[in-house]
Amino acid sequence: MAAYDECYLDSMLQKSRYLFRLIGRNCAEPFPIITEYMKSQYREYMDKGNPLYLNKTPKQILGSIGIEADTKKEISKDFDEFILDWMADLYTYIQWKYELSSKEIVEQIKPEVLYKKYDPLHETSIQNGAEKLLNGTFL
Repeated sequence: MAAYDECYLDSMLQKSRYLFRLIGRNCAEPFPIITEYMKSQYREYMDKGNPLYLNKTPKQILGSIGIEADTKKEISKDFDEFILDWMADLYTYIQWKYELSSKEIVEQIKPEVLYKKYDPLHETSIQNGAEKLLNGTFL
């Protein structure tokens, strides 16, 4: 059984990608912010499938943890947005599929470690990548 209804999964994937891109563009050090978001009470409500939280925008989510996002900021020269998208997909899929809390996931798979695992792990499917990460094959 998944954490919440599958009808929310696509929007959660898109929302998480955009959220991680905003973090990458607006924060000099995105990994602590990603960790803070994943451990936030706001994210906990999302994990439990609360529609009020599942339907918020990335800007609203960042605002809930005290970050004002400038959507007009340029792409970060320091962090690859394709990798941030991939990370968002993995975190979202793992939480949804395995019903783990986002807090548990980010403690087990730290963002700075996951970012470095992009190559070669990105060549596998999200499902296979999630399985490899959870069983420790790539950590």
